[in-house]
Amino acid sequence: MQHPLPFDTNVYFAIVADTLLRNHGSKALDYADIALQKMRALGDEEGFDLWLGVHEHLTSKAAPILEEKDALLH
Repeated sequence: MQHPLPFDTNVYFAIVADTLLRNHGSKALDYADIALQKMRALGDEEGFDLWLGVHEHLTSKAAPILEEKDALLH
């Protein structure tokens, strides 16, 4: 279980999401999915929670990029 942190983690999740999108474009979401799968397989709840935060930011930031390519979001 992750302990509450004395700062807003959303700021850091947004920075990581922005960096992943800048470096990898629409593949960034795929990489975050892989990280989530690995954290779950390892039983790393804290790592999973961190990547879930990044994934949430990526999903909202990548939606316009994916829509431009006529991708189907579900």
